[in-house]
Amino acid sequence: MSWREMGAAQIEREYTPASRVDNIQFYLDEYSTCGAEARKTHEHTKVQYGPHDDEWMWLASRKRPVSKLAVFVHGGFWRRLSADDGTFLTPNWHELGFDHASINYSLCPNEELADLVEQVNRNLKFLGQKYDPTQTILVGHSAGAHLVAMALTQKDTPKYQKAILVSGIFDLEPITRTSVNDAVRLTPETARALSPIYRLELAADTPMTVIWGENETNEFKRQSREFVDKWSTAKSHMPAIGREIPSRNHFDILHEVPTQRLVELAGA
Repeated sequence: MSWREMGAAQIEREYTPASRVDNIQFYLDEYSTCGAEARKTHEHTKVQYGPHDDEWMWLASRKRPVSKLAVFVHGGFWRRLSADDGTFLTPNWHELGFDHASINYSLCPNEELADLVEQVNRNLKFLGQKYDPTQTILVGHSAGAHLVAMALTQKDTPKYQKAILVSGIFDLEPITRTSVNDAVRLTPETARALSPIYRLELAADTPMTVIWGENETNEFKRQSREFVDKWSTAKSHMPAIGREIPSRNHFDILHEVPTQRLVELAGA
């Protein structure tokens, strides 16, 4: 069934990842607790990358000559979480030989979604002054996958070593029919303009891997599969890799990202 044919309750459920887990707070607390612990065991520097108070990131360098970087853009439906939560990934990225940057951005409704897109663009340009894009992996989760995908579709965005998009949203039009839109405030016009799936011809041929959990809603699975197909058929793009990860849900799938298996799958 197309999302356009769904009733209000069904589409709300399909765009509520928490509907597939017993307790979402367990996972949010895990992000927070493990992130705080990682900031104790691994040195993180808080760096301002733009003029807005929300434009900062945690940068965890391995104290070696500048080389490989993994950039993480957190989820939270553009309404919650922060760069603090993404730091739980730092220890594993360090083990794999990458510096790690966890990016903060403003939240809706305090700022418009278009402003969040611009903030992530600004961050990547900032990091590009120190790190070679061809040695940089971009990782986005959920709403963060949307923001990374939007960054990749800017005309001046370079080709990166790899992008890994995790359980993302790439067509925003269905969001206009959910409670998320109370904060994001999309119109049909802005939803389409801010949907990366309609902008892929503008993107450089960054090698692309898209993953999602077996225990996701059908709409989140559909969005990921369609993005893989659209990316793969865009002009001058190599085929994207799409993988459903067994037994994982929308939240614990993040544990799959900084692993040797996924890095090898991503060709990094």
